[in-house]
This record gives sequence, C-alpha cells and structure tokens, in this order.
Amino acid sequence: MSVIMTQLRAIRFWLVLPVIASITPQSALAHFSYSDPRIIHVIEGTDGGVVVLMRLPAPLALLPSDWRGSDETRLPPFASQPNGEAVLDAAALSGDGADLRTVLGQSLTLWTGEHRNVPTVTNYQLWHDAERPRFGTVKTAIAVFEGQSGAAPIPYFDATVDVMLSFPDSDLNGPLRLETRLGDSFQVIEKFGTVVKLHRAEGTHTKAVIGPLDVSFPAATTRFGAVRDAVLSGAEHIYRGLDHLALIVLIALAADGWRQALGWASAFTVGHIITLAAGLYGFAPSADWFIPLVEIGIALSIVLAGVAIFLRANSALGWVGLFSVGLIHGYGFAASAATALFAGDFDPSLLSAFAAGLELCQFAIYALVLPVILLVDRYMPMTSVSWRRAVALGIALCAVSATLSRLSATSGVFAVA
Repeated sequence: MSVIMTQLRAIRFWLVLPVIASITPQSALAHFSYSDPRIIHVIEGTDGGVVVLMRLPAPLALLPSDWRGSDETRLPPFASQPNGEAVLDAAALSGDGADLRTVLGQSLTLWTGEHRNVPTVTNYQLWHDAERPRFGTVKTAIAVFEGQSGAAPIPYFDATVDVMLSFPDSDLNGPLRLETRLGDSFQVIEKFGTVVKLHRAEGTHTKAVIGPLDVSFPAATTRFGAVRDAVLSGAEHIYRGLDHLALIVLIALAADGWRQALGWASAFTVGHIITLAAGLYGFAPSADWFIPLVEIGIALSIVLAGVAIFLRANSALGWVGLFSVGLIHGYGFAASAATALFAGDFDPSLLSAFAAGLELCQFAIYALVLPVILLVDRYMPMTSVSWRRAVALGIALCAVSATLSRLSATSGVFAVA
C-alpha cells in the first residue's frame, strides 16, 4: 500500500503544482514559502526581441547564496528592522533603484542557441504576498507593471517581487533556454515550483518544474504542431494522473457494457472541459482555500465512486453523477500548473484539441480495461460481482489515504489545528 501511495504522490506532484504537490507554507533554510510557484511569461517585445515577466518571492531574488535561514544574524539586503521584524527598506529602494536592478538582473539567464543574452531590468514591483494582483495570464501580468507597488513597509519574508526583463537581441521564435542558479544553496528550492509560459503566435507552450530552473523550448512550430501538442497534452493528463486512471477503472467496473462505459466517460469529460474553460477565464474563487479544497474533493470523488460500487449502488455513477465529478476534476486541472498550456491569448481550438486528446486516451484505456473485465467475468462467472466490489473497495481505501494526506498537508489553509 505504501509503495502505491508513494507512486501516486510522485505523479501528482508533477501534474498539480499545486505547485504544487504540497500547499502548506514552510519556512526552510531560505526563510520563504514554496506554496506558490514562480511564474514566468516569455513574450515578444513591442520592438522585437524577448520580454520576460517574472513573479517570485522577494527573498529568493534578494538573499545572498550564503544565507543561513533561521540561524542567520545578519540583516537581509535592502532591509531595515524598525520593530524587530525585517521589512523592505524604503530608503534602500528609493531613487532609481540601481542596486536593486543589478540584483534583479541576475535572477534569470536566457540563452538563444549558444548565445547568452544579457537582460535589462525594465520595471519591477514589490508586493505583500496577501495584496499582490493576479499574474496568471499575459494580460494580468502586463497590468501589474502599469500600476503602483504595494504600500510600504512590507515584511521582508512576506514580500513578492514582479520583474520585467528585456532581451532586445533575442528571437522569440528561435530555440530558447531559461536557467538560473538562484536559490541553489537553499533547502527549500528542491520543493519550489516554477511555471514557464512561452507565448508565441501559434499558441502558448508551458513547462512546469520542481527545483532549480533550467528549461528549454525548441524553435517555433507550425499550427499543426501546436494542435498536435495540445492533443498529446490531453492524453498525457489522463495516463499520468492516477486520480483519472482510478476513475476510469471504477467506471469500467460499474458499467454493464461498452456503450454505458463510454457514455459515462463522455459525461466526465464534458464536466471536466466546462470547469477547465471556466478556470481559464477566471470563473473560480481566488482564495487560498480553493485549490486545496478541490484537490481534496477529487480524492473524495474516488472514495465515493468506489464505495458506491462496493455497495452495489452503481446507478450513482450515472451521467449526472459523473458529470458532477468531472466539474470537480476540471477545476483541479484549471488550478494546476499544467493548465497554463492555454493561458494568455486563449485559443478555443487548442482547448478542443486538448479535449480530443482526453477522449482518445480514455477510449484507448477502456479498450484495454473492458476486455480484461469481460474475460474475468466469463471465466469466473460465480464471482463476477464480488471481485469487482473488491477492486472498487481497494481503490476507495487508497483514495481515503490520499484524502487524509491532502487534508493534513493543507490544514494550515483551513486553519485546522
């Protein structure tokens, strides 16, 4: 059981960054939280070249590599300590901010082929974590730099910095590599997530990583390539997500045949796509509790489905029930880092391709699972009901463990002691 759950957490860790896999803020050697990922938008500048819009914890950008966390006695850079708590020093940040711009300019390296590009810090904004505006799409990220920074003083270790870097000699459509050694000496960086969104004419390409940042993008693809990638991304979301695989197996166990199984699967996909699109358009709560609540709801939906089959209440998994479950799973995907594939200039055709990938992968898995179930029923006719119930109960128990684990990991968000 422990091996299965370890594998489950590992796979979900890469899909749900919700971050990404652990949402409870944690003070580690770097003294900042990894609960929210670093977000990077890579876009074309108005006069050509490449512009990077980046959000990250201010301590990650400002602290020296030899910072010792809670054991440190030095005052952090650009900080003052008027009341015993380190805050961003307004005097140090005033004027043209040349010193701060120098530090922020070292926060990211952009390579085009073998050429290392030197950035210019065009703009920056500082915020209290609780007051920062949205940054998930290009539109909201650009709007951040058109406003005013948060009011001072800002507690140093609760500060977020948004940085605009310009690389005028770079080509957005060429091969790109983004890397930084920022925070390599901090223990927390091993669990810190980064979402990189490359916005090109043919669509938005996304990569999500855990740990030190080093991601590469090939040269721009054709429209066909963008649609193909969206289809593959949809399929990958199914076969790499144990939550979805578990639900597919439960649907196959509960259904009376091919037609019913595929009809129920389509109900799940319809619900999934509705809330995926809703999440992309911002029709979802932005409160800290929402993502953890959805993740717990996803695990609970597996528990309830398994219990329903064990209790022979298969009708509960009908079209309406699975449509409702799909709504929950869709918000989970919309809240995760992988959803960023469609962020920015939203292209409905890519979402349609993604949905096609979901369906094709589901049908392929049903094509593998249903014959096995029918064969077992044929050669074990006297136990056809009992073995299905046993498998469903086993899946439900695994999901109970996942639910408790997620509830424990997110207790701080719900103020649970």
